[in-house]
Amino acid sequence: MVQHDEVGFTAFVEARGLGLLRFATAVTGDRHQAEDLLQGAFERAYGKWSRVAGRGDPERYIKQSIVNAARDSWRKQKRHPEVFGLGEGSGSYLPFDEVITRDVVRGALASLPPRQRLVLVLRYWEGMTEAETAELMRISVGTVKSQAHRAMKTLREQLALSDEPYAESAQGVGR
Repeated sequence: MVQHDEVGFTAFVEARGLGLLRFATAVTGDRHQAEDLLQGAFERAYGKWSRVAGRGDPERYIKQSIVNAARDSWRKQKRHPEVFGLGEGSGSYLPFDEVITRDVVRGALASLPPRQRLVLVLRYWEGMTEAETAELMRISVGTVKSQAHRAMKTLREQLALSDEPYAESAQGVGR
């Protein structure tokens, strides 16, 4: 039985490890802290893998463990993480524009309170429903809605403001 659990756990880590690391990086804003939180979540899950896997959604267990550990860390530090980890990918025609956009978005996301950033990660990056987000964060659906609303409002304001200097400097480029 132990051998079967170990094989199942190893297969899960190989299949979902990178995606869970991206999730943890988005939640924490720091790759090193994300690695630590993910390692801790894997350690906790390994000891009771048959029960975790038997519930039918081990990824949810790991994500819950990451969210809980991140919140505990923020409470202890009483500060905001500095960086928001964005995944790989191309979304721009010009690499320079992509770099500028990522820097501006990272800065705006980093300025959000951790709870608001976590709601955005779960709702829009992970694609969870409001109810799923509320359950994972152990808060009410109304709190998820209000945190998402406040975060999006702040991002809109910050990104609109940050666009102005870039637009002014871009006007002089084409002359």
